[in-house]
Amino acid sequence: MENKSFYMYKISSLLNISKIVTIHYQKLDKNYEFPEEQHNFWEIIYCDKNEVYVTVNDKVYNLKKGEIIFLAPSVGHSVKCDNVNPANIFIISFECKSKTMNYFKDKHFALPEELRFLLSSIMTEAKNTFVIPDFDPNLNQLVLKDNPSIGGAQVIKNNLEELLIKIIRYETAKPSSSAVFISKVETSDSLEDEIINILQNSLYKKLSLDEISESLHYGKTTLCKTFKKKTDKTIINYYLELKIDESKTLIRENKNFSEIANLLCFDSLPHFTKTFKRITTMTPREYKNSIL
Repeated sequence: MENKSFYMYKISSLLNISKIVTIHYQKLDKNYEFPEEQHNFWEIIYCDKNEVYVTVNDKVYNLKKGEIIFLAPSVGHSVKCDNVNPANIFIISFECKSKTMNYFKDKHFALPEELRFLLSSIMTEAKNTFVIPDFDPNLNQLVLKDNPSIGGAQVIKNNLEELLIKIIRYETAKPSSSAVFISKVETSDSLEDEIINILQNSLYKKLSLDEISESLHYGKTTLCKTFKKKTDKTIINYYLELKIDESKTLIRENKNFSEIANLLCFDSLPHFTKTFKRITTMTPREYKNSIL
C-alpha cells in the first residue's frame, strides 16, 4: 500500500471571541433611558423595532430599525427611546482581543438583511442555553439553564464570529469602500508561522521585506523583531536557509549549479556558492560528492 503525504493547512483565525458576557433582547417603553456606562469588553446594539438614541462619548447616534452599532471597550455610552414610540433592541457583549476588531470602532450602519438570521440564531441559542430574563438592563452574568443545549455557547460564538466576518466582507466589498486595515494574523504568536508560510511559497523568486510587510499588513520592524524573538533567526537568513535546503533537492536531481542559482534567484553563481558554504560548511560540489 502506498503511503501518501498530506499537507495540513493551518487555519489562522481572523478573529476569536474568547468570552460572552451578556445577551439581551429588550422591549423598551417610550420613556426608557439607560444611564451612561462603560466596560472593558465589546458591545453590539441592534435595533429591531422603531428607533433608539445611543450616545457614545457625547455623540448621539439615531439607531433606526435594522441598524447596528459597535461599542468598543472602555467607551462610555447610554441608550434612550425617543419619548414617542417603544422600541426593541438586541444587545450582545463579548470579549475579543483580536486586532481585526479595530475595524468595528465607531461603526454604525444598516445590517444587511441577509445577515440578520445570525442574530436570530444567536438569540435562539441563548434562550436554549442560558437563563435569559424578559427584561433586565442590569444583567451582568449569564447563568446556564439546568439542561442547556449541547454546545450552545460554542454555536453562539461561531455565529457571532461568522456575523463579524461577513459584515467585514460586505462593507469592504462596496465600490465606495476605501482600503481597510485587516490583519491576516490574529496575534504575534502566529505571525512567525505566517511569515514562514510566505517564505516557503516564495523559494523560486526574490522576496523582499517590503512585500512581506505589505502582504501581512505589519511594519517591517514588527515583523523582524517578532520573527527574531520566536525563531532566533532573521527573516532573510531563514529565507536563505530554506532556499539552500531546496537547492539540495535540486542537486540530487542532477541540475547544474548555475541553473540552481538561477532558479532560486540568487544574484550569481558565486553568491549561491558562498551562501551554500556558509550554511552547510560545504560547497555545492562537496555536498554533491558527499551524497553520491
